[in-house]
Amino acid sequence: MIEIDHVSKKFRIWEDRSRDLKETAINLLKGKKRSFRELWALRDIHLSIKEGETVAFIGENGSGKSTLLKLLSGIYAPDEGKIVIRGKISSLLELGVGFHPDLTGEENIFFNGAMLGFGRPEMEEKFDRIVSFSEIGNFVYSPIRTYSSGMLMRLGFSIATSVDPDVLLVDEILAVGDEAFQQKCLTRMEKFKEEEKTIILVSHSMETVQKFCQRAILLHEGRVVCDDIPKRTIEAYHETLYGPEYFLTHPQDRETASAEGAGVEGGKLPSGEDAAVGESPSEETAKAEGPEESIATEEAPHPDPTAYQRHGTLEAEVKEAAIQNGRGEEKDSFVSGETFSVRLHIRCHEDLENPTVGMILTRFDQGGGVLVYNTNTLWRNIKLGELKKGEEFEVHFDQTISFPEGTYYLNVGVADSEGMRLIDWHENLKAVRIERGEPRWEGTINLNSEIRVCRSSSAPPLL
Repeated sequence: MIEIDHVSKKFRIWEDRSRDLKETAINLLKGKKRSFRELWALRDIHLSIKEGETVAFIGENGSGKSTLLKLLSGIYAPDEGKIVIRGKISSLLELGVGFHPDLTGEENIFFNGAMLGFGRPEMEEKFDRIVSFSEIGNFVYSPIRTYSSGMLMRLGFSIATSVDPDVLLVDEILAVGDEAFQQKCLTRMEKFKEEEKTIILVSHSMETVQKFCQRAILLHEGRVVCDDIPKRTIEAYHETLYGPEYFLTHPQDRETASAEGAGVEGGKLPSGEDAAVGESPSEETAKAEGPEESIATEEAPHPDPTAYQRHGTLEAEVKEAAIQNGRGEEKDSFVSGETFSVRLHIRCHEDLENPTVGMILTRFDQGGGVLVYNTNTLWRNIKLGELKKGEEFEVHFDQTISFPEGTYYLNVGVADSEGMRLIDWHENLKAVRIERGEPRWEGTINLNSEIRVCRSSSAPPLL
């Protein structure tokens, strides 16, 4: 059903962050090198999960559990290895994921169904069952942004489990609901087990893991250290948290687990050099840093001045950046004097008030970085207004190339309304080659001079 073939995933944290667009430009001109650390969230994960298995991933915060679930759901792509999944997947990873806050619950049900590959007639058949299970009543006709976290969880779980998936991924989401609804969810998941559906969950509730799952996998610092029946894996987990001395005061835990029989890997944590390779941030740190910026290593080389770098709070994200000619064709080479456009497609991950969007062109020589051109919506007094979470928009910068031949680097990004706090900044995102045009000129900027020749009335006429 699921093959995880030597999968590894890393993220990046920048050591120093520019505070605003101005500081970013100054650092570029000074040739200041920015350093980053890399950390592998997951290292060499090799697992097989059979059809109909109920598996739990457990471990400390930052051990890689949620990252692995996001790899399985397709939100992240592995940096090494591959994942093969046979069957239809439904996931319930975070509150509100897949919901548009300004749409009603009813509209979001059909919206989620479309994302899962179901047409409107099929979702209409499931609609009453989804609403009934979620217990949100007439709130289904109200905007999602008015829902409590419990209502969001109930609706999300109801949709995810009503579309008859082959594989269900659940990330600690059941902890949000009240006790009665948690039991209702477990009852539905028990039915999935009876139907031999594959269920993979992340949970910090060892009672749930032990009661519900057939198999538990312990992740520690991004590696699998125990893959066994739940009781033996929980023993290994407790030893990870508290050390071997834990069993001096809780001998019954070891005795009970040992009585269950030998496990896949003996239920033992590796020791010495094999115990931990790499580091893992807390999940709180990973969330704050945002996707792709949550992982780091102790030693990392300084990037060269023209290397691509990215930093920011990621409250919004530049999803696409294109450099196009006057005909809308994407290019990386232009002729001096030609018209070109920088097009940015941006998605908001949080509500934003009048963000600043800007672009910088730089070039590098032996003396370091040179600022060629810098502009943004703030300086042009262009107001983007209030933007809601999930909203997408485009900004186009249209101009004529008025600088000499050479290689130039495009830097783009989003900042707050005052241009002080960087939200998503991309340094050296694209390299652009400018060729010499006609008529010929030299210097640092093309003034597009018009040359007129005239003679005074007393002078002989020009030949």
